[in-house]
Amino acid sequence: MKPRWVLAPVIALCVALNAGWIATHLDWLRPLVPGRPAPDFALPRVDGGPPVALRDLRGEVVVVEFWATWCRPCLEALPHLDQATRRWGARVAVLAVNVDDRERAKALFADAGYAPTLLADDGDTADRYGVHTLPHTVVVDASGVVRAVTSRPADAIAAVDRLLARP
Repeated sequence: MKPRWVLAPVIALCVALNAGWIATHLDWLRPLVPGRPAPDFALPRVDGGPPVALRDLRGEVVVVEFWATWCRPCLEALPHLDQATRRWGARVAVLAVNVDDRERAKALFADAGYAPTLLADDGDTADRYGVHTLPHTVVVDASGVVRAVTSRPADAIAAVDRLLARP
């Protein structure tokens, strides 16, 4: 049997590694709530265009909609989001982040002619945004601060309309 003191350095190393990970990933551990800065991301476009980075959209109101092709509430929300996207025009960047099947999402958007920018989740962004149910919508103001987190498209649209009404 090995002495217990041999385990102490192993345990200390594990604690140090965990503390280091936590220190460098705080935005993954904090709940995403209104008033906090939105975690940055750069996600690929499903159509193969250049990736979209949240930091590049500073100065614009941004809607980030996480959805899946198998999710009935998501499919019901997309037409409402599309209508709002067309009404807002260039004043709002609307990002539809697909979390499952890129090809099915691309076909669905093409068939419906949806206006939001279609992106693919990278496997981390949905986790960092606290996506546990779908649809999951986050409204980010022009300074990069989260203003609404909701699963109801009407709530997200109302939050954007309030932001746009401010002088």
